[in-house]
Amino acid sequence: MGLYKSGAFLLKVFPSEFTDLLSVLGGTFAFVAAPKKRRIVADNQARVISNRLSKTSCYWLAIKAYVSYARYWIEALSVGNLAKADLDAKVSFHGFENIYKALGEGNGVIVTSPHLGNWDLGAAWFASKGYPITAVMENLEPRELFDWFAEHRVSFGVRAIPASSTVFGELSKALGRGEIIALVADRDLLSSGVEVDFFNERTLIPQGVALLALRTGAPIIPTAIYMLPGGFHLAMALDPIVAKREGDLRQDVKRITEEVVKRFEMLITADPVQWHLFQPNWPSQSENFPK
Repeated sequence: MGLYKSGAFLLKVFPSEFTDLLSVLGGTFAFVAAPKKRRIVADNQARVISNRLSKTSCYWLAIKAYVSYARYWIEALSVGNLAKADLDAKVSFHGFENIYKALGEGNGVIVTSPHLGNWDLGAAWFASKGYPITAVMENLEPRELFDWFAEHRVSFGVRAIPASSTVFGELSKALGRGEIIALVADRDLLSSGVEVDFFNERTLIPQGVALLALRTGAPIIPTAIYMLPGGFHLAMALDPIVAKREGDLRQDVKRITEEVVKRFEMLITADPVQWHLFQPNWPSQSENFPK
């Protein structure tokens, strides 16, 4: 935990021009230091591009993914230091009228994203505009580390709650108040997901997004915050997915989750190296990359 606190402090001292250099150095070091994990990252990249490139090329994409992830962490730790004007200057938008329209209808909005780009910066921007926003955060050990990250997100206006069996009720209440829920939903952390096709292999994807939409009437808007050169970002919101009951709840959840995953594939394919998935996510990877 001390490492994260120290990093957040140093980023207040270093000028923003150092971000690119720190990203390259940190990402390259992490790639070299993690021979097993980088194989998984290269495999994840290969899935996005349908194995069209050589193994060497996929490892080169993996290095870029590590550098991109380093930039994400640098920005995430320093986003609380940004003024509202800085956030506005760093982000351009496409499709956000979908979110504004949905908020105007009063049912809340489920903004969902894969682990792509800088989702923290997008949440900070919404919070800076006065929109109440709640994000589900992966449980971290030790507990003090989770608490620090939650407090860090609160510092830029985002309420962070841990992923657990009780989170559904809290999110439903927030949507009932017409708020924004931000869910990163390309990994099944609770082993309770629904099996769908994701980049040409069946795997489990969280079902919470679909369940929340069906139970509350809130639209689902797949979104990504892409990192651009020079510290800038592009926030992309796709057309909303309106969840409607058509019969059996399980089948409805599966159908809607499949729609969400198709949008995720579109967003990821637009810039694969910004997909920060560094863990096995498909059954075949358990066989190909044993622990």
